[in-house]
Amino acid sequence: MILALILATSLFLLSVGSHLVILNAGHTLLEQNCSLLHKLGIALLVLFSHLTVAAFFAAGFWIGEELGLGGFRQAGAMTAMDYFYFSLINVTTLGLADIFPTDHLRVLAGVEALTGFALISCSAQLFWTMMHKGEKA
Repeated sequence: MILALILATSLFLLSVGSHLVILNAGHTLLEQNCSLLHKLGIALLVLFSHLTVAAFFAAGFWIGEELGLGGFRQAGAMTAMDYFYFSLINVTTLGLADIFPTDHLRVLAGVEALTGFALISCSAQLFWTMMHKGEKA
């Protein structure tokens, strides 16, 4: 359990740190120009950031499984795409439950969902700022 918490905390810090760096780049772009092209570029940065976070956690699930922290229940053996798919569904808090972790990997899944919720909120703030940039008061 301690190892699962250490892994989850490490992934949380890596995810939040990378997300904040990418969002900061988005804010910098927004300060330079608020054209439609810049706004679309910022939207792509946000998408890239969330996909990166999902990839971090997918790797974490693979590492956790290799360390014997748990496994996954689903049909067949897990592939890299299965780890990424589960992570992407989990980080968005959608949780389809066609693949689900067992044992201590459930801790990692819970921390990923909390991380995703927090990061989506940060992204929403950037989108709100972006949508209101250039409006007259």
